[in-house]
Amino acid sequence: MYVQLYSEIDRREKRGDPQRFTRHPKGLFGLARWQEGDLQFEIAKHNRDMKDDLRSGLLTMAPKAFEGLVGQLLTKIGFQDVTVTKYHGDGGVDVRGTLVVGDVIQTNMAVQVKRWKNHVQAPTVQQVRGALGAHDQGLIITTSDFSSGAREEAARPDRTPVALMDGDQLVALLVEHQIGVRRVSHDLLELQAVAELVEDD
Repeated sequence: MYVQLYSEIDRREKRGDPQRFTRHPKGLFGLARWQEGDLQFEIAKHNRDMKDDLRSGLLTMAPKAFEGLVGQLLTKIGFQDVTVTKYHGDGGVDVRGTLVVGDVIQTNMAVQVKRWKNHVQAPTVQQVRGALGAHDQGLIITTSDFSSGAREEAARPDRTPVALMDGDQLVALLVEHQIGVRRVSHDLLELQAVAELVEDD
């Protein structure tokens, strides 16, 4: 339980998400409580605004620049041999890379990126699957979301797997790895309880 809570707090901090739990001294945790007007609320609101601005910025990028950004992100999250394909004649594959897990499992991934406002539909999933090589798996990354039909098509057990990354997941990973944003820290003073001062003495 301790490891799970610690990991969640760390992940939410890296992604700029509001915390559900707080750490206390001596290995204790508590529920985070904040309301409109307090500091945590204002920080969470600021971070949400920054994520919205980042997502809007992605939609204004040139297609080739967006593909390069995705290639950079894939490298950060553990892909190796990441290559952005030629803009024209790429056969429906924008980025290629090898996902390595534990230095043991290696999976060739063919990635298609969609800098769209509208939801990605099932035919796009079928097109990506049709462009895969014999030993490839597919991944579609979009700034928007996927229709229920697209998600069902991607998860078909009798077909080559196609993983899906929607706009929320994309932005969360960009924030976590500080691509397009930077983390700014400030020192915050808090009063120490009198009882704790006595114990320290």
